[in-house]
Amino acid sequence: MTLPILKGLLQEYLKSLLQEGLVNDKFNDMVYLRNNTEPDSVVRLIETYFADVGMILSELSLHVDTLKVDFAKLASLAREIEDKSTSIGAEHMRLACSDLIKACDAEHKKNFSRTLPWVKNEFTNTRKKLDAVVQMERRIIRVWSSQSSN
Repeated sequence: MTLPILKGLLQEYLKSLLQEGLVNDKFNDMVYLRNNTEPDSVVRLIETYFADVGMILSELSLHVDTLKVDFAKLASLAREIEDKSTSIGAEHMRLACSDLIKACDAEHKKNFSRTLPWVKNEFTNTRKKLDAVVQMERRIIRVWSSQSSN
């Protein structure tokens, strides 16, 4: 496939993610304003986001099952996911975290326990859809690199 076709497919996919509300304009700006000197910068940002949020969600799961729940710690972790989601433009995740934070602020373990699986599910869905962006970006990089070396 040629580079313009790949970029067009990526653009249409990004438009669908934006319309779905999964991401916001910040995410699209990040992709469109990629640094040509570091073509894999978008891939690295997304993969770092996946790794960081995955670790935080695991930590949240460990802490919620303790007898004496440290809601301040849980709120801090949930806000960290919210901040990371905001910085990358992962809108569904940012919104999902607000309910988690509310449950922590209210020190309501039952609500937290109900909300955490929903946030994890949102993360799984977000990850699946952004993985497609990563794959498209990698393909664009490969084609761009092969064209640049010719």
